[in-house]
Amino acid sequence: MSVPTTAREAITLVADDFTELTYTEGPLEGDGPIGWPGYAAAHARAAARTGEAESVVCGTGTVGGVPVVLVSFEFRFLGGSLGERTGARASAAHALARARRLPVVVLPATGGSRMHEGMRALLQLQLLARESELTRAAGRPQVAVLRDPTTGGGWATLGAGSDVVLALPGAQVGFAGSRVRPPDADPAAYTAESQFAHGHVDAIVPPAGLRGALGRW
Repeated sequence: MSVPTTAREAITLVADDFTELTYTEGPLEGDGPIGWPGYAAAHARAAARTGEAESVVCGTGTVGGVPVVLVSFEFRFLGGSLGERTGARASAAHALARARRLPVVVLPATGGSRMHEGMRALLQLQLLARESELTRAAGRPQVAVLRDPTTGGGWATLGAGSDVVLALPGAQVGFAGSRVRPPDADPAAYTAESQFAHGHVDAIVPPAGLRGALGRW
């Protein structure tokens, strides 16, 4: 079984069924919240290339017969980066999980915060950390399945902040992405296997065994 590369492939790999949440947001205008030149055009190109309106796909489904809320990232959409719309979607997913008393399954593949939105993007990390804590306080479990890559704020919040952290073999996992590491950094230190060896990941699970493992959790 191949490693999932898109948000929807990841959902199909783990879920028995899926119903996507709907949103009323329109096309991005005015180059975003801080007026980053060319951002609206880049956003539109990413949407055309991937068929997605944002870098995350959220909805409800079942895993091993258990109803869950799913939050899956689309890395092909601006590196799966976290912007205001990404944060709003993931926050709505957490709120739905609390309202329906469902577990949250996060399938991250992200480079971190979206530079095109500056500090407004960084604020999404605080927002999502808060949502995760509210979900934990409500007694709803959170399970992350780390895909390649899971770096930056996506790893620090939705990844490392989950109650159970699973990872696909060979996934790049760590706060520093490959473009911002020190020149002498050991690439092996930024792998799922290294994070597992240091206790930051609970298990490395190959694609063929992921649905069963996730269902047991």
